[in-house]
Amino acid sequence: MQSRRVLNAHEKRVVAFHEAGHALCGELLPTVDRVHRISIVPRGRSLGYTLNLPAEDRYLKTREELLDYMTVLLGGRVAEQVVFGAITTGASDDLKRVADIAHAMVHDYAMGTAGVGRAPDGDVRLSETTLRIRDEERQDLIDEARRAAQRMIVAHRQSLDALANELLEHEVLDREAIDRIMSGVPRMERTPGVGLRVVAAVAATEPPARE
Repeated sequence: MQSRRVLNAHEKRVVAFHEAGHALCGELLPTVDRVHRISIVPRGRSLGYTLNLPAEDRYLKTREELLDYMTVLLGGRVAEQVVFGAITTGASDDLKRVADIAHAMVHDYAMGTAGVGRAPDGDVRLSETTLRIRDEERQDLIDEARRAAQRMIVAHRQSLDALANELLEHEVLDREAIDRIMSGVPRMERTPGVGLRVVAAVAATEPPARE
């Protein structure tokens, strides 16, 4: 339900760039479901949202896919930092979800290096060294995702501004509007052992992105 909360002009601008940060990362990353709608209309406890719809049901996730999802979650907070030089309390739910994913990757899915198998923190069967390494690996995953979000938002600042400005004007953007804004901006691709890089435009005659 639409909330009765009324944001002042600065808060509305912060929320617009926050959601634009989520959306931009989601549009660029190859394993993330495309953004269906972006809104800065407060609903319930949320001041805005970015809705991604999957093309198909999937039940298995790779390490790279989980990192991409964490990058999208951190995209809002990073956008605030890049644009305003400060961060707000609006990213609290994003941060909790990122922390949960990083914990699961290390403890539940053995996607780190500190042993295979799940055991709770403080378990006497785990050495202090193993627990410390797992803590460090969780933080390393979060830092990796944050750096990825930072690179994309800085490199595509014009697209971020365009998304945020249209949000401020219309409050809700659908897929058609997102396609128009992101026209000519290619998704990134991941090469095994190399990481993410921007792909070349499909054709040199493609129109430039409308910023």
